[in-house]
Amino acid sequence: MKTPHAQLQLLVALLLAAALPCAAHAADEDSSPRADCDPEQAASWPTCSVGTLCWCAGDVEYRRDKVILNDLVLYQGGSPLLVRAKRAETPSTDTADSTWNLSGGVRSRLAQGQLAADNATVHFESSNLTAAMFDGKPATFEETPAPAAPGGTSTALANVKGSAHTIEYDNAAGGEVRLRGDVQLFDGCKDIHGDGFVYNLTQKSLKSLEPVAGASHERIRGTFQQKCKPAPAAVPAPASSPPAAAAPAESTAPAAARSP
Repeated sequence: MKTPHAQLQLLVALLLAAALPCAAHAADEDSSPRADCDPEQAASWPTCSVGTLCWCAGDVEYRRDKVILNDLVLYQGGSPLLVRAKRAETPSTDTADSTWNLSGGVRSRLAQGQLAADNATVHFESSNLTAAMFDGKPATFEETPAPAAPGGTSTALANVKGSAHTIEYDNAAGGEVRLRGDVQLFDGCKDIHGDGFVYNLTQKSLKSLEPVAGASHERIRGTFQQKCKPAPAAVPAPASSPPAAAAPAESTAPAAARSP
């Protein structure tokens, strides 16, 4: 006959044996990949109606004075607009008027081009990105390839890519990009180096920025390759777009743009 102590040991052993399969199953579930809201899979992001700003994050923390989101994807329905960052802080998620401070692998896709940096501050009004400042080592910019004009030649810069210490984007000014600090711009045939430039994405015009008060005016350097024709920009395959909400039958809103 077993003693009460032996019976207790047997009961504990049986309970542990029953719990082990459950523990193993739970571990398998925790380690398995999750399909919901995967930053790399746009199809898993929440449905976003045209003109609405939506977001998807690994986790979120609401504090009294700010909201913190990690592994953030911020995007607009029916638009190429997309912002990604490892961490984001904002006093308010009200996109009628809000400012977001981003850090860690910041990438932004706009209708006119793409920007990348270590850190960025972006401002939204009425769910539209109106202004942004990107800081990096360096911050980079690449213009979206545009259809070539039929016939003739132009002295304007072709599809521009470049880098700088800071890059400011101003949508209110007609889509201007201001680049400051060790600026390098290249379009396939022409390259320009200097301390500061402003590039208008709509007009495809470039001019030097005036130096800050008290600073000397730095001379501009560049090269122009003779008989050079920029190679046609290779447009990557369209990236999958986040699921868009179905528009009412009477709506005339354009379909969601697909952009690399």
